[in-house]
Amino acid sequence: MNGTVPVVELPTDGVDGRVALATALHAAPGVYAVLVGSGMSSAAGVPTGWQVVQDLIRKVALAEGADPAEVEDRPEDWWAAKGRPEPRYDTLLAQLASTDAARQALLRKYFETLPDGTRVQPTAGHHALAALAASGRVRVILTTNFDRLIERALDQAGLAPQVIASSSAMEGMTPLVHAPMTVIKLHGDYLSLGQRNTVEELAHYPDETRALLARVFDEYGLLVVGWSAAYDTALVEALESAPSRRYPTFWCTFHGNVSEPARRLIALRQACVIDTAGADEFFEDVVQKVARLDEVAKRRSRPTPLRKCFFTPQSTSVPQGWNVLPLLQLRAAATVGPASSDTCGLIRAENREALLRALRFAPLTNRLRSMAGYPAAQAIGELSTPGTTMNAPFLNDWVPTPGGYQSSDYCTYRIGGDATAGISALIVIRLPGLQGPGDGSIVFIADVALSLQKAIRLAEAAMILRDGLVLVTATLPESIAEVLPSDATTNHAEVHFLAATQYGSPATQGDRENDVQQRVDLSPLGMPTRNIGQSMGYAARLPGPLTDREASNLVCDAIERMAYDVGYLDPRLGIRQLRQELGVPVASSSPPGAVSR
Repeated sequence: MNGTVPVVELPTDGVDGRVALATALHAAPGVYAVLVGSGMSSAAGVPTGWQVVQDLIRKVALAEGADPAEVEDRPEDWWAAKGRPEPRYDTLLAQLASTDAARQALLRKYFETLPDGTRVQPTAGHHALAALAASGRVRVILTTNFDRLIERALDQAGLAPQVIASSSAMEGMTPLVHAPMTVIKLHGDYLSLGQRNTVEELAHYPDETRALLARVFDEYGLLVVGWSAAYDTALVEALESAPSRRYPTFWCTFHGNVSEPARRLIALRQACVIDTAGADEFFEDVVQKVARLDEVAKRRSRPTPLRKCFFTPQSTSVPQGWNVLPLLQLRAAATVGPASSDTCGLIRAENREALLRALRFAPLTNRLRSMAGYPAAQAIGELSTPGTTMNAPFLNDWVPTPGGYQSSDYCTYRIGGDATAGISALIVIRLPGLQGPGDGSIVFIADVALSLQKAIRLAEAAMILRDGLVLVTATLPESIAEVLPSDATTNHAEVHFLAATQYGSPATQGDRENDVQQRVDLSPLGMPTRNIGQSMGYAARLPGPLTDREASNLVCDAIERMAYDVGYLDPRLGIRQLRQELGVPVASSSPPGAVSR
């Protein structure tokens, strides 16, 4: 490389530069711009702009009868000897191809086809850069290249970038912060006149270009790849005059070489120097490092199964608001923290109004209403006559639970009847206080009572639990956000099945024949090796509130783990079907780890 000297890598405090870059891209997606020079295109077989100018001079010289040997190495010397001004890309094209069609045909051989006639293809480096853009890590690409390999790679990655190839196009461009992806072609595009190629053209940028570059270099971190800084005077000046650097600069060298202008910029911007064997090797390595960091973060963000449950529904006592334990009780519970009685506000009238609004429009409410036609059964005594419809009280709205404890740190609401037949549901919210658990958390519990003549499908039970999880981990905490500490977040969730064998009411003594298999059709899971019993439960540590999809995943994981724990040998087919019904990807089998009773 002409005009280059060995570079001495700047210290990176013992951290490898590639690791530092991958960590930066992972931690702050969308705040880095990439400056791509001719090194990227050269690897694909595309000539630099100056190489194109040289070849165009050769064509002019040969057309004028010059000896081919005279213009083989330095055709620009022949040009100067003729007393002509500095060779310009656009003027040479005008002499050789006077129409747009002719110009495109001439340029196509340089930027679209290789000497063997095959089409120029984006390199592995182009595709890896596009992958970083598709993941949201990079949202601005600056390039001095004329070709369209970057755009083609982005298109193949499913992105439609905003392409700015002239100063006039900058006037109506979408602001960078609002554009998913922007490619700024600083020296133009090969199919349009006005490219910057000569020393004079590269010495100055229009005001619009300087202003845009000042903004990019001020607001974005910078990764420089394949750019020597040896000839692009205006671009060097733009970097030197950048008002501030909010994020670090990373500068890639090729086999340890760097030009003197690049050395100055590296020192000025205190750039982290990364030596490479080329753009392909470098970008592919960075993509792999970012992917590993993503995978670690993804694992950390997943719910973590726990061996112990804290909110197991009691099989011998009835929650406030019900007169009897239903034939099937489905519970979704969550905690939000950290919290204490000193950091939480009071549950006031306006907070209760917000809770009721959230409950009225909750998917769980709509799901239970949709089951109102299911034939009901009596939780006490004989089953109802076949064909009996749902108990009418369920059609009422959510109301403060009759007989339920209410205070500034505790509230409970009910919809439906008292659980003696059909469907009912209870909501309990408990702040740390006199009634609190004393563990620094706010507790949200959703209980659904199902006393029905027929067992419900496994997918129906899963959907009820899914909707219950979204309610207690996200919807209800959000509805009373002003009561919660500002730094509190959902950190724990549980789901439970209970088919109590006792009525649970002091006024009603005795046992009843009951178990989970009678109330939920578990046949898709296969045949258990033993009696399942009356209850199953699952607990998990959460990184935050659950979306509908995340809650679906958690419920499927919970049912799979509970199935293994209660004696199912191979529930994979049933879990696969369950995931399909809930609309989540099929996952590989997990080791057992549920808490069952």
